[in-house]
Amino acid sequence: MSLSPSQIERTKLTATFLNSIASGTVVAALIGPFVSIGMGIAHPEVDGINLLGLSLFGLVLAIMVHLVARRVLLALED
Repeated sequence: MSLSPSQIERTKLTATFLNSIASGTVVAALIGPFVSIGMGIAHPEVDGINLLGLSLFGLVLAIMVHLVARRVLLALED
């Protein structure tokens, strides 16, 4: 089955969109909490283990979305 050039570009665009979501998730999960603590806008009762757990959850979520993006690109292999 041969894909048309427009179908190939749509597939690439979808994978790029998913990968961008994964990148944004990494930024939000890893950098966001530390910036809020550094600026003093985080709640004082936030402890390190909760921060680490939520950051790891965001990182795992980002990896999963990235793997979905890679899976979308498998449609391009012949």
